[in-house]
Amino acid sequence: MSHPRNTGAMRASPRCGARTRNGETCRAPALRGKARCRMHGGAWGSGAPFGNGNAFKHGYFTGEAIEERQFVRAVLEEAEDLLRRLPAAAEAIRSPHERETEYRAPGTDSSPSHLAIDNK
Repeated sequence: MSHPRNTGAMRASPRCGARTRNGETCRAPALRGKARCRMHGGAWGSGAPFGNGNAFKHGYFTGEAIEERQFVRAVLEEAEDLLRRLPAAAEAIRSPHERETEYRAPGTDSSPSHLAIDNK
């Protein structure tokens, strides 16, 4: 090297007091007038922002969305109860687990037509 290294001031500066993941102290120099380095919160604007932005709820879990789902659920339950109480439509509206027999579309026979043998 043709030039001398001038590292004395940096080596003499106070070190950051933050702990690393392995339990040692950070080796970076602390910022002037601070106890931490630029990476551990000594720089202006570093660290967490003011206010709790992480607690902001949006989308599916907002109070408004939860209330709306509860309202829709209640309206559907009332509608199902009302339809079950109607005498003419009681059989057609029963839920699948309440039915005892298999559903057949109107106009279909009990025996499949493609299995019938024509003996003409």
